[in-house]
Formats: sequence, structure tokens, C-alpha cells
Amino acid sequence: MSEKEHPRVHFGEDADSFGKDNEIVIKGPSEGKITAHLGFLQVGHRYEITLNLPLSLLQTSTISGIQESQHNTVPNVNCKFTDLTSDNKDLNMKIELFAHKEKLLKEELHLDGCNAFTTLAIIARVLGKGKGTPLLKNGIKCIGVELEDESEASDWQGFE
Repeated sequence: MSEKEHPRVHFGEDADSFGKDNEIVIKGPSEGKITAHLGFLQVGHRYEITLNLPLSLLQTSTISGIQESQHNTVPNVNCKFTDLTSDNKDLNMKIELFAHKEKLLKEELHLDGCNAFTTLAIIARVLGKGKGTPLLKNGIKCIGVELEDESEASDWQGFE
């Protein structure tokens, strides 16, 4: 058999893109909203997300005075700012997120102090239990697992 009968696929080194596009995708601003796409997460896990938003996204010339909005009367228990700092060009934030449900998870946080009121939308696809382990994007780390009590779902009959 010749080489032509057994085709082989050859990939050059430039085709290896694994790990190069593993960044959190930030889109916006659109109508006062910035969107951060986190990729895949796992249900029942708590994550710490580190984001650096440039001044151009916030449509402001200075970052001093930007803080979490106090307009929300009901606090979000699944998503909250844990740290909000700035340097000369970026707003650096740490967010704690609990993946409390499967499929599409969308949480919103609000910022005051920009030229306009700004909403940060956090979007992620959440895999259910037993659906696999996702590869986390850069800037996301798992800080805990909170499993539901499975004793009620057990089919064990007990001793008789």
C-alpha cells in the first residue's frame, strides 16, 4: 500500500491553539450593560472570578469613586463583589459566584460612579452533577463545593 491509500493528517505547530483563547470574554458596553461570559462551570460549586475592566468599557475617564451600587434593596446571595479596587487604567474586581442551578446562569451586579449607572452581567453555562468537569477560564478558580443533602434522594430501604 502506498502513502496515497492511507491519508494522514498533519498539524503544524501554528494550529495548536489549546489554552490560547481561554480568557473570559467581555462584551459591551451596550445600553449601560457590560457582559462577562465565563464559559462552563459546575453546579454546586462556588467560584472566585477576577476581572479587570478598562476605562473604555466603563465609558469614564476616571475610576476613583466607582463602587458597588446601593440601589438594590435585595442583596444577591449567589453573586457578589468581594473586592473592588482600581489603578490608573483598569477597574479590578473580584466576584464570588455560586453556580446554584444547571444550564444557563445569569447574574447581575450594579456599579455606581461611572458616567452612567452600569450593570455587569455574569453569564455561564452550568453543567449538572455527573455531566463532566469543565476547564475553567483564566481568572476563575473554584473556592468551594456545596453539595445538596442526598439522604432524601437515596433509594436505600434500610434495615428491616
